[in-house]
Parts: sequence; C-alpha cells; structure tokens
Amino acid sequence: MAARPPNRAKIKGSMEYQLWKKGVKIECFEDLICDYMNLYDIKKALQKDIKSRGVAYDAMSASGYTITKQNQSVKDLVAVGKQMLLILDKLGLTTSEILPESDKDEL
Repeated sequence: MAARPPNRAKIKGSMEYQLWKKGVKIECFEDLICDYMNLYDIKKALQKDIKSRGVAYDAMSASGYTITKQNQSVKDLVAVGKQMLLILDKLGLTTSEILPESDKDEL
C-alpha cells in the first residue's frame, strides 16, 4: 500500500514550524507561505487535468478536423513547480536544514 502524500494543512504547518524554529516571524514570509499554498492548489489542479486528459489530447480544429494538441497543463506544471522551489529557497527552507520530528515535541 502506497503512503498517502501529506495534506495541505500538514505542508503549511511544516513550513511555519521550520520558520519558527529559525526564529523567523515576519509577515512577508507568512505571505510567501500563503503564495506557496496557492501554488500547491494550482499544482494539484494541473496534475488532475493531466491525469484526466493526458499529456496530449484530441481536439477539433477550426476547419473541422481532429488534431492532437499538447496539454498546456504539462508546461504550466513545470512552471508552478519552479516557482514553488523559488519560494522555498527565499524562505531558506532546504533539505539540509530540515529539523527532525523529535524536535516538534518542544512546541
């Protein structure tokens, strides 16, 4: 059985916790977390579209012929992923600084 991916609340909470442990409590960083979570929602919608329609799909051309079109969601998903990584970078949240779960007991 595959592990379930973390949900939206857990991801947001984890980001807030990591910043808290760094002693960061700045509103613009909190706003960046909100931006990250909005991108997370967009990412999920794009993934759903790709799963539904595939990386390419058949459509009707203006002249009435069936044509195969590339799903724009594939390109958009890459762009969203890059933007999410940029936000993590700006927040200073990297895998080299992730705090172990045992440290969460201090909250």
